[in-house]
Amino acid sequence: MKKINISFINYYIAVLILMTVLFRAEAEESISTQLQSLKSFDGQPVVLEKNKLTHLIFQEIWSSYEGQGEEARVAALPKVFADNSQQIWIQPEINVTVTQLTEFQGYYPQVRPLVLDRGFSLMRSLKRWDLPLHVILKDGKKVFSGNGDELTAISGGHFNNQQTINNWSQTANALVAKVANNTDKKIFSINDAISPRYHKPKQGEQAPVFSAKTMKGEVVSLMGLSYNKPLSLIFIDSLCPMPHFPGCEAKLASINELVASDTSREWLGVVSSYYVSEEIVQQFRAKFKLTLPLIFDIDNQIYQLYGVHASPYQIDISRNGNIRSRGTEIH
Repeated sequence: MKKINISFINYYIAVLILMTVLFRAEAEESISTQLQSLKSFDGQPVVLEKNKLTHLIFQEIWSSYEGQGEEARVAALPKVFADNSQQIWIQPEINVTVTQLTEFQGYYPQVRPLVLDRGFSLMRSLKRWDLPLHVILKDGKKVFSGNGDELTAISGGHFNNQQTINNWSQTANALVAKVANNTDKKIFSINDAISPRYHKPKQGEQAPVFSAKTMKGEVVSLMGLSYNKPLSLIFIDSLCPMPHFPGCEAKLASINELVASDTSREWLGVVSSYYVSEEIVQQFRAKFKLTLPLIFDIDNQIYQLYGVHASPYQIDISRNGNIRSRGTEIH
């Protein structure tokens, strides 16, 4: 047996730690730079308030129309936190127009300022794709990143008064600084609520929320589709026949049969946009006479949201929004 070179291992670990620190520093610098020039969807500058926490709230306006928005949660946060933070609402640039945002703000005037995240630049900087998402920054550095339930959970013990807010934000900042100063030898030692991460939602977990427009022009959402019936998401590649999609004709025919015979659940197809245009997918849809509603997944955003890397691939979601099963077997 060869003797392990301990010096090389230590060097390798040190390189990984350095790369991790540099990656995080670059991400923080990117988000801080973007916030300095932030504008609302109608072009008004968003001026960051000094000596306040910056609270970014990422959600889609369609979830608010369905009663699933974060407005009530934010309003329920302790007043002292509201007084010591600046709320900025952010709508990802997907299936939404400025006209729709203007109309939305008429119904929800409290959702202000409202920013359109063009090209998902803010979400890309944060390396997060799940919605809704809350991000809190102190002096331009991220001290919290999580969903609404996680925000509510920490608010009970940390947002009660000025002192607890200060203690919490300083502790979170210290964790970030601890990695930057290389005082903790564990890579990715910051807790998951702070560190960016890739997450593949598993069976039993909450399904990531999304809304999108089908190829027939209808706006659909996860919450809306799974409200009355369970939902089956079918991820499909339109490049058929191709070596990476063996037996695709038979599998597509099987999907058609299932959609026609099983009305106990909702069906929704998500078509990969890699290497194809929407026109090609329309031709694909007509050729195989697909009857389920189809989403042309621009930049494979929903694929990434659900951690899907195969085709066809099925994810079943229960009425309460949890993933019941996932896999390559179409059933």
